[in-house]
Amino acid sequence: MSGNKQITCVSILAVIVVILSIFQKTNGNSNSDHALAPMSEKGLLPDLRSCVTNARNIPNCVDALKQFRLTIIQKECCVVLVSLPGDCFGILFPMRFVFRIALKATCKLLGVF
Repeated sequence: MSGNKQITCVSILAVIVVILSIFQKTNGNSNSDHALAPMSEKGLLPDLRSCVTNARNIPNCVDALKQFRLTIIQKECCVVLVSLPGDCFGILFPMRFVFRIALKATCKLLGVF
């Protein structure tokens, strides 16, 4: 009896997920504030070298943000990291949303925005 209840519950949850995903409205890539990352020659993945070139020109920029040493981030670092396309930011930082929020707050305090 318990097995039947479990199967029924899982089936209902699956139907709910399908229904919700059908009615979910998305904007796709129409949002113009997210730039696309530079593509590799084969066009499948972002070109890692292009993504990190500007960020590596400023010493300790990426490392400071990765280690949350926000007090040593400078304005130049803010400008470079904020202007990175979303795909590149995701390559440099594992939890890109957390790091982007921390970066934007730090840059706002520095007067970049």
